[in-house]
Order: sequence, then structure tokens, then C-alpha cells
Amino acid sequence: MKATTRFLMILTLCLPFVVSAQTKNELPDVAIDCVVIDAGHGGKDPGCSWGGNLEKDLNLRVALRFGAMIEEAYPDVKVIYTRKDDRFIELHERGDIANRAGADLFISIHTDAVGNNTAHGNSTYIMGNDKSEKNLAVAQRENSVIVMEGDYEAKYEGYDPNSAESFIIFSLMQYAYSEQSMIFAEMVQKHYSLNTPITNRGARQAPYLVLWRTAMPAVLTELGFMTNKSDRDYLLSPEGEQAVSKALFDAFSEYRTKCADKANLAQPQQPQQPQAEVKAEQPKVEQPKAEVKKEEPKAQEPKEEPQVKQEPKEEPLKFYAQLCTLSAKSNPNDGKFGHYKGRIVQKQTASGKWRCMVEGKDYDEAKRIATEADKRGFKGAFVVAFRGDKWIPLAEAR
Repeated sequence: MKATTRFLMILTLCLPFVVSAQTKNELPDVAIDCVVIDAGHGGKDPGCSWGGNLEKDLNLRVALRFGAMIEEAYPDVKVIYTRKDDRFIELHERGDIANRAGADLFISIHTDAVGNNTAHGNSTYIMGNDKSEKNLAVAQRENSVIVMEGDYEAKYEGYDPNSAESFIIFSLMQYAYSEQSMIFAEMVQKHYSLNTPITNRGARQAPYLVLWRTAMPAVLTELGFMTNKSDRDYLLSPEGEQAVSKALFDAFSEYRTKCADKANLAQPQQPQQPQAEVKAEQPKVEQPKAEVKKEEPKAQEPKEEPQVKQEPKEEPLKFYAQLCTLSAKSNPNDGKFGHYKGRIVQKQTASGKWRCMVEGKDYDEAKRIATEADKRGFKGAFVVAFRGDKWIPLAEAR
């Protein structure tokens, strides 16, 4: 392959991250108020299986149990599931669900499998480059499901799961939220060790398509090996299913708490008000009584007419095509916005991120811009509605 062609392919693969997020090297100092839980596989894609036990079913049970724990413990956290039943969802759509929701964390749940039934243990992956052939092989197996999708070469920028060269080029991509993702991945592995007897294989990097376009910290976790009897028996037991779900919940709790602590430390401390000095009570000196004068009658003032309160006018509803979400406010004329530079409108989300949008005169024009933007490299662009700075669900806006 010529050097120029190779460079263009790498640049094309990296484009979604250039426009979707900025590099993070530490925990975010924002509240974690939205998490997306992805049960791997589903529908016509069963994942790995053994003795009639399907990976897709185990992944879903753990995802729902894990999400229920978050919903019970943190009612203020929005939990979004990529699927809550047995259905097939394309890999790119799983990440786009998280992007559209402006999620703060994405967790994809899987179960491992290899031809060697002695391999055992759990592991958690982030998007990145790892030279280990074993890690790349696991990612290649998970990525191969795209052949079940229509027109997958166009959706995944020419990636071919059967081409070794294509896979190597794809693996060179660096994920914008790699540091934050690795922090959470290590927490997951720590709590697996604390909650389960399954061997800890560690936090790793590998180029997973399901993590490819997520504009937030994201991990893919392998609960254990379906092909190993010890792992399989434990994971399929009620105790094992509960334990791995609890491990994921404990990792989420730790990550959320540390992010909240950092956010609190970032807030300026209010100085304490000095206490008022207590003065000794002075003896009261009785003052002579003043002579009481007769009050002169006052002239009656004219009554003011009651003023009619003016109701504030409701701001007009506006529709936008959201191109991406950034961690910090950007210059609207920045070259990374390409065709749309100078037209970018930015509004902050509740979690502190910034929506980068292009206004349409109505819903139809915003939808047209979103469709066009998707083709121009802003993958997953979609329509949003606002009244002033208040986000309005499209179901209410139309």
C-alpha cells in the first residue's frame, strides 16, 4: 500500500475523534449523571455459546441487573440501555446512542471465548493500540459481527474484518478519552477481584468498533470465558451473575464519587464569616420622656392605579443539527468544524459538555443539515430542539 493511501486511511479513521472530543488525561470534574449500558450481541447475533447457553442472554441479564442497581442507589443518574430485550443492534449505533444522549460513561458487557478451553479470567478493554496478538484477536472476533450489517464497509470507513492490513491500520487510532477510560477499566478489574473468584486478566487496549465513535470515557468488559468450565459455571449461577453485576456497580460508584469529589474541589471555597464580637451589656440609662405632641392631620395622597403585570414572552422554539459534543467550548471558526465553521452554535449540557450545532430555520432544514453533516464526517449527527438555553425533547417540540 502506498504511503499516501496509508496516511489517508489513518486520517479518515481518526476523523470522528478529532471533531468529537478533546484529549483527557485525568478524571473529569463533572457530575456523572448519565450512563449507557450496552449488552453485547443480541437478536441474530448470539455471540459465543456453550451447551445451549448463549452469550447474548448472559450479557443482557448482567446489564439489566447492573443498571437496576444504579437506578436504585442513584435516582438522579439517567441509565440508558442499548437494548433491554433480544434484538440485533449494529455496532456503530450502540456508540451513537451514547453520543445522542450526551452520556458521561459507556459500558459494553461481553463474555469471552477461545478455542483453548483452559483460557480463563476477566478483562476490561479501552479503545487503543496494543501490540499483543491475543488482545487484537479478541477485538477482531468481536468486530467480525459487522458482516451481519448491510453496507458495513461504508459505515466503518472501509474497515474489513477479514483483512489483516485493514485491522492493523484501524488499531493505530488513538482514543481521545483513553486516560479516563483506563482509570475506569482498572476500577472494574479491581472490583472483579474483590467480588468474584475469577482470575483478573487486567485492563487492556484493543481496537473495538463498538467503542470507536463514543465521545466519552468508554470500556468493553469481558466477564470471563464461556469456553472455560470454571468461569462458565460461575457466571451462569445466580451467585456469579449477582457478583459480577455488583462488581460493575461498585466500580461505577467509585468512579462517580471520585469525579464528584474532584468537581467539589474545583469549586471556590466560601470564606467563613467572622463571628460578631459579643459586647458586655451596658446598664440602661433611663431617658426623660419626650413631650407628646398632637399629630397634625395629613393630607390624603392620591391612590396609585394598580399596574398590570406584564407576562414574559416565551422564547421561540429553534431546531439545530448537533454535529458533536466537546469537553470544552471551542472557537466557532475553528478549522475542525470544516464546512460548518462560522455557523457553530454551542450550548452546555448538564454534565458540563458543549453541544456543537448548526441552526436550521425549521425541523426539516435541521434534519437536512444533520444528514449532510453525517456524510461530511460528523458521524451520527442528529436533530435537537431548544427554547432559549433549555433543551426540549423532540417528541414535545414537534
